Amino acid sequence: MTTLANAIKAHLDYADGRVTSEQIKQAINTKYPGQWKAATIQAHLYACVANNPKAYIHHPWARKFLYRNADGTFELYSEERHGPNEWAPPEGEDEIEPVSELAETSISLERDIEDHLIQHLNTLEKGLKFVARQFKTDVGRIDILAEDKEGYRVIIEVKVGEVKDSAVGQIARYLGWFTKLDRKSPRGMLVAAEFPEGVRYAATAVSGLTLHAYRVSFSFETATI
Repeated sequence: MTTLANAIKAHLDYADGRVTSEQIKQAINTKYPGQWKAATIQAHLYACVANNPKAYIHHPWARKFLYRNADGTFELYSEERHGPNEWAPPEGEDEIEPVSELAETSISLERDIEDHLIQHLNTLEKGLKFVARQFKTDVGRIDILAEDKEGYRVIIEVKVGEVKDSAVGQIARYLGWFTKLDRKSPRGMLVAAEFPEGVRYAATAVSGLTLHAYRVSFSFETATI
């Protein structure tokens, strides 16, 4: 199965020159209709840029094969043409850049994780049944609403990267709302890449809440000339 990164790279190989983000999106959607959302493509155009220092901080898993020019166009990164890759930030740098591209990247990655979980709920717990996505309550929208094999509601919240204390309060709010509605306690699952020690302590105070860490995995295919 072709990955989005490989699809973007193949298009730039074919284009043999500078292309805009809109041209890339149009080409991907033409060749792979409906397979990837525009936001997901844009996320890759942020995460896979070799000369984007923040991409190394926020998306270290992404293969850096793109070069973004001053005019906003993209081409394949070449050390011979663009110089040695010296854009990776110093070790330990953790500044977060409040730009729209980063926000869009986080949103699209969260949606991708939700998509995967909805199709593979058994990876969280055997017997889970999907009920709804972005379920609206009086106290906010729930990422994924499920039901366990005993018939109890399961509230699943997804966060990209390291989770914050506020996420525990958020899911506790949903648990309390359903407890009042159903007159029985639901369960909660918080899914994120990392759980700081403080968050783990906070989670122990919320009855029925469990923490689940996701890991990004890669698939590889043989490249041919």
